[in-house]
Amino acid sequence: MSGMAHRLGIAALVLCVSCFGACRKPTAPKPDPIVERGPVIDSHTLITPLDESIDTALSLFQRVGVVKFCNKNGGYMGSRLFAATLGIKHRLKGQFEFFANVSWNRVEDPGWGEFEAGRFEQEVAVGAKGIKFFKAMGLGARDAKGRLIPIDDARFDPIMQRAARLNALIAIHVGDPKAFFEPPTPANERYDELKLAPDWSFYGADYPPLMELWAQTERLIRRHPNTTFLLIHLGLSEDLDYMERLLDALPNVYVDTAARVPEIGRHPVDKTRRFFLKFQDRILFGTDLAVGPDHWQLGSVSETPVGFEDAVKFYEAHYRFFETDKKSIDHPTPIQGRWKVNAIHLPPEVLRKLYYSNAEKLIFTRKMTIPVVDPLEGPTGATSPAAPVP
Repeated sequence: MSGMAHRLGIAALVLCVSCFGACRKPTAPKPDPIVERGPVIDSHTLITPLDESIDTALSLFQRVGVVKFCNKNGGYMGSRLFAATLGIKHRLKGQFEFFANVSWNRVEDPGWGEFEAGRFEQEVAVGAKGIKFFKAMGLGARDAKGRLIPIDDARFDPIMQRAARLNALIAIHVGDPKAFFEPPTPANERYDELKLAPDWSFYGADYPPLMELWAQTERLIRRHPNTTFLLIHLGLSEDLDYMERLLDALPNVYVDTAARVPEIGRHPVDKTRRFFLKFQDRILFGTDLAVGPDHWQLGSVSETPVGFEDAVKFYEAHYRFFETDKKSIDHPTPIQGRWKVNAIHLPPEVLRKLYYSNAEKLIFTRKMTIPVVDPLEGPTGATSPAAPVP
């Protein structure tokens, strides 16, 4: 071999070796391991109670293995939303449960809490498993002087006391992610979300600090030890140390995972996994899925339209996080944070509790202390008289 040929041969060999990683064919991503998942209950949905939306959701649920679901947006007795919810409950029977909601009308008037407690009992009597307070509690509802009503305000006590008497649940959405209490500028890590939903920003004005909302929540719960509380969105999901202390101190508190895998997945895997193992009997699977006649919402707002196949991937991303040990994966709702998460690979017995048993026990088979009837059952199909709207 001539010197020139020898040098060309060496150069070709070096080039081949140097580009080996780039030149070889890309390998297909490793499939998720097969897990005997069993039936799934989505304990936190916001599906519009119309047949069209429910049919769409049922098609999705059949695809992703969800056998039961619980709407947290049942409305209040006397509203069209509540009447429509009763229609869906009548249609789906034990496949569907729902929580009622308070009406903030006349919240500044004396006796509001007593009125809402009475209405709550009527709602439970026709099927509501509890009442959900949206984040207007602490961040929206105002008194007669225009001041924000704190979460531990005494006007809520009659409702909490009635829930204990009925054995019904109280679900509360406390605050929001920490970034929503910081300036909504491009430097905010959730800016992509806040610019699409600017009313989700609670920075400035007279909004209390996030931890003050949690101090109010603790005072409320401690005042009602016989009431069962469900803190949705895993409570303060960005601070598992705080949540561990809270759950240790307050045995009447449960949590769900709705729309918080992005935050949960940022913690070290060992820490998150230990939390889920320790509280395996008190954590419910939920997604915050919203389906309407002309919209989907998969845990949050979206920059682009989403549809059925996106919703399938949304559930698959949840399952991948809880079931596998994969590293640096996409979480279910990318707009909730432009970062990757590490999966926590829960044991099968814990997955069964998370996906099904905990919600079945806490919500679906929960027995109230008063008779519960389907107001649409019977030959006349007549509904119970609605409570007057305050």
